[in-house]
Amino acid sequence: MAAADGDGRRPEQAPGKARKGVWPLVLGLVAFALLCAFTLAAARGPIEADLDSAAADILARTGEGWASARFAGRDATLEGEALAEEARAKVRASLEGLFGVRVVRDETTILPERRPFTFSAVKDGRTIALDGYVPSADALARIVAAARAGGDQVAGQERLVRARGAPPGDFAALVTFGLAQLKKLPSGRITLSDGAIGIEGRARDLASYDALAQTMLGPLPDGMVLARFAVRPPVASPFFWSAVRDGTVLRLSGFVPSAEARSEVAAALSSAVPGIGIKDDTRLADGAPSTDLWLKAVRFAGQLLAQLPEGRVTLSDSAIAVEGAVPSFPGFDQLLAQRRAPPDGFQITRFAVEPPRAAPFTWRIERFAEAVRLSGYAPSDEARRLLVDAARAAFPGVQVSDDMQLASGGPAPELWASAASFAVAQLVKLGIGAADVAGTQVTLSGEAADSVTFLSVMQAVKTPPAGVSAVAEAVRPPTISPYVFSVRREADELTVSGFYPDAAAHAAIRATLERDFLREKVNDVSAVGGGAPDGFLPAVLAGLTQLSRMGNGELSLADGQLRLAGTALTPAAVAETDAELKRAVRPPFMVETAIEPAIAPPPADTVACGRQVGELLARGTIRFASGSAEIDRQSRGLVDRLAVALKRCPGTVVRILGHTDGVGDAEFNKRLSEARANAVLAYLAAAGIASDRLSAAGFGSGQPLAPNDTEAGKALNRRIEIEVKERAP
Repeated sequence: MAAADGDGRRPEQAPGKARKGVWPLVLGLVAFALLCAFTLAAARGPIEADLDSAAADILARTGEGWASARFAGRDATLEGEALAEEARAKVRASLEGLFGVRVVRDETTILPERRPFTFSAVKDGRTIALDGYVPSADALARIVAAARAGGDQVAGQERLVRARGAPPGDFAALVTFGLAQLKKLPSGRITLSDGAIGIEGRARDLASYDALAQTMLGPLPDGMVLARFAVRPPVASPFFWSAVRDGTVLRLSGFVPSAEARSEVAAALSSAVPGIGIKDDTRLADGAPSTDLWLKAVRFAGQLLAQLPEGRVTLSDSAIAVEGAVPSFPGFDQLLAQRRAPPDGFQITRFAVEPPRAAPFTWRIERFAEAVRLSGYAPSDEARRLLVDAARAAFPGVQVSDDMQLASGGPAPELWASAASFAVAQLVKLGIGAADVAGTQVTLSGEAADSVTFLSVMQAVKTPPAGVSAVAEAVRPPTISPYVFSVRREADELTVSGFYPDAAAHAAIRATLERDFLREKVNDVSAVGGGAPDGFLPAVLAGLTQLSRMGNGELSLADGQLRLAGTALTPAAVAETDAELKRAVRPPFMVETAIEPAIAPPPADTVACGRQVGELLARGTIRFASGSAEIDRQSRGLVDRLAVALKRCPGTVVRILGHTDGVGDAEFNKRLSEARANAVLAYLAAAGIASDRLSAAGFGSGQPLAPNDTEAGKALNRRIEIEVKERAP
């Protein structure tokens, strides 16, 4: 066997043959390598999958979800954005200790740090826009889910940037809490700066505002503090506030513009009403006027309530209403002064304060020469104003001063107004005077401007308005100087002129004229007037008694001078009227007479004479003293006229018949009727009628004209009849 040479080839072998022996070897090696590579490739997939699963599991257990591992065989590449270097080291160490991992390549980065760490969310209707920083993708996903809760739309999630610097704890939970509060508002905003939260917007209603305020101003989640609560309460329209004082307690309700304003309200009211207790049930709301102006109005309300032990003051927007009762007139006057000076921007639209009670409830209106004055009490400011206006209208150009006070305790407003109108209307008729009103009783006093208005006042007090009573005894007629009065008798007519002092005197004069002057026509142009001399009525009535015996004549009075002039019907009457008048009239009157006998009338036949006698007896009645045959003085005028009529027919005979009413003893009545007939006979004889023409008889009650069961019937039966017949040849 041959030995090999230095390169391993045997000597006998040639170079060509040697190459042929190498190629099979090479091909075998290649095939083996390919087999190994295939084997390794086939085993790599399961190894990486197992490592991926194990890495994800260990990262989850360490709480570092921000990191991920990627394997190439058993070599790991660590990726992600860490919040801190410690987190990177923790993740890296966890992977390096994982079984099967050969090499860990760290390609993680650290997130940028943000100070402060801010987040914001803006709600506009059903859309919530997000902005700011989040610590991780997981936190971002939780925040977006919380924003979408309830169907809201989310915008701006792409603007949420991961960063370091989040406050300790669960940042997403803090944001989720803030979003839950934001969703209670129709629109608004929350901001987080580190752990401080701010919220702003306007509440939908008072209930949601109160609930939100209670939550935000109460305990907050751990790691969160309240930086700003700027949620506005709902707008109250009207913006209402009320304070009710009940003795020593003030009860507040309605709205206040802010918590600070609520504190100022309490301080202002405590200062205005010292010692008062305050129960505050007010709620926050928007819609108040300027807070400064509103607080001025509240202070003004406190000043009003200081005068109202029981009262209420209400602010409604810019309107102020005041109600209650005042125990004293000084306090009420103070309220009236305050009423005229409300705070700027406000006005008192209702003032329903009951003034102090007045008992008795009286007032007075006085008229002087150049002024009118009102005093006493009025039931309300409106009634007072209406009365003052009525007085100014009734007395144009005259100064009207108002010294009245408001008071309660008066009559019903309509009755008070009716009495006031009546009083003013009557006072206009007086030159000077006054109307005193107590309740609905009107008492007039003073002097009338003229006689017509005096009578108008006297008539008015008889028929005052319904519910009103009136008296005017102290109202005087106008003063007359000189004081004149007269009654003229001419052609069976009477003319009355001049003045009389009062209605009673006038009535007495008219009654005398109707009774003693045979129903003659009366033309009365007299008027009432003050200033009559003392004894006016007795003097006039005495004069009328004598005037009744005259044909034509006149009774006249001028101050203290009484004069009777005219013609007497019979010769006897000339002297009798003068003497009797002077005897009847007392001082201070002076009596003057100018009486002449009347001219005898022309003759008449029996028929005419009888007719005239009948007419005279139909117009008048011959009266006698009670139970007596004495002819009443007031009947002498009638008998004088009968005498004149009978003188015209001297050829006749006259029979005088007496009658009584038959009441009482029949024999007495017969004698009385005879005596009365004879008394008339004697009077006619004295007047100049021949006695042989006269005869008398009494019939008692033998010929009644009417039943005696009435006074009118008795009067008809008590009579004198005169028969006129032709004298027998």
